[in-house]
Amino acid sequence: MRFSIYLPIWRDLSDPVPLRKTFEFVRLAEELGFDTATQGHHHFLMGNFSDPLTFLAALTGITSRLRFSTTIFQLPFHNPLRVAEQVAVIDQLSGGRAGIGVGIGWRELEYQAYGARYADRGARMEEALQIMKLLWTQENVSFQGRFTSFPELTLHPRPIQQPNPPLWVAGGVKAAIERAARLGDAWLCGPVESHDTILAMKRIYDAKCAELGRPADWVLRRYAWISEDDEAIEKEVLPEYIDGLLDHWRESNRDHDRAELLHRIDVLGEPVPVREIADARLLWGSPDRVIAQIRHLQAETGIDHLILGFGTGLPMRSRLNQSFGSFEEMSRMVRLFAREVMPAFR
Repeated sequence: MRFSIYLPIWRDLSDPVPLRKTFEFVRLAEELGFDTATQGHHHFLMGNFSDPLTFLAALTGITSRLRFSTTIFQLPFHNPLRVAEQVAVIDQLSGGRAGIGVGIGWRELEYQAYGARYADRGARMEEALQIMKLLWTQENVSFQGRFTSFPELTLHPRPIQQPNPPLWVAGGVKAAIERAARLGDAWLCGPVESHDTILAMKRIYDAKCAELGRPADWVLRRYAWISEDDEAIEKEVLPEYIDGLLDHWRESNRDHDRAELLHRIDVLGEPVPVREIADARLLWGSPDRVIAQIRHLQAETGIDHLILGFGTGLPMRSRLNQSFGSFEEMSRMVRLFAREVMPAFR
């Protein structure tokens, strides 16, 4: 099992190095043996990185083993030539440790601001994925597409990884999941879907990969909270954390899975227990409890790569920092996870 981490971001604008604690956390993740450090992507939204690739490039200089990827980069309204170049540069800077996870996003404003129609997001993604793979794997290539065209050229510098840096493709509906099977190196799933929904989506992905004769590689994202005391987490952490997650789900893309949950809460007024929501969508509890949850996921889905977002996933309207917990709490959690949970899967 490979364990990766979604990076909480701490900003202190009074510090000459505003992201100092974030950099310390990245070094800690490498020291503890996490596989990949990941970061998300939004424009015009407080607390988010509008250019996560620049941020990840900066991290290559303070690490030597840790891999880097986005989860997710909103590819459809960006120039795929430019993105392919950026990832190739990061791959060289890091000595072959770069990847990119891409998705279509959920905010129409971002498409409007960048001059793209939200209705074209699927078609734009299809074309952009083809272009990036073409540029990374071949030389002296041209392309004539609906949204992007270019004459014969060769991307430089070339990525170190062959045939290309890993390209993870996110998606939660049938068309997007099948797109990941056709054009990605792995399907990027989660982090908000329930366990039952993941199983249903995985069946779609497996069937399409089998039809194409391609390996069904995938990566699962989960929000997480771990400590030695289950009862304390349930009483002191989950109510506020789940409340924050629900606020974000209300403002973001409502797939069928979340829409049903929010309908129960907001329309029907059903008092859905936070424990029910956490059990279906989070990894939480003591090390033994989390080990059991991961083993259950393994048995049900065959997952072999998890990305953990400890205390992340909250709305960004009024905060500089995107994590529920403090730097000290997060550091304790990742140390506990590395010490008590990781060895059970090695």
